[in-house]
Amino acid sequence: MDFMEIANDFVDHWFGSFDNTDLKPVLASLYRPESMLVWEGAQKLGSDDIMATLTKPEMSVVKTVVTTRDATPATAGGILITAIGSLAIDNAFDTPISFTSTFLLQPND
Repeated sequence: MDFMEIANDFVDHWFGSFDNTDLKPVLASLYRPESMLVWEGAQKLGSDDIMATLTKPEMSVVKTVVTTRDATPATAGGILITAIGSLAIDNAFDTPISFTSTFLLQPND
């Protein structure tokens, strides 16, 4: 599997899970204790802190549309991924918010 195929599969999985209230908890398994999410300027460290942000009540109904995805190989066998698109919260589909997400995938040791 090449890095672009891995990146596409990851983006599909992450945003598909993020958009589905029942699947959102599976995102926790993708984060390590040293993983960081920066959301609206606030740094969230580790799986518990990240998931607390991603599962806030106001994020219960979410629909994302990814319009661009780019990936490049990174050091130590990693993959750097950027996803760009729009996000609708609480069924406010008429007022989507633009977003850019960057992920650094690293193999488990």
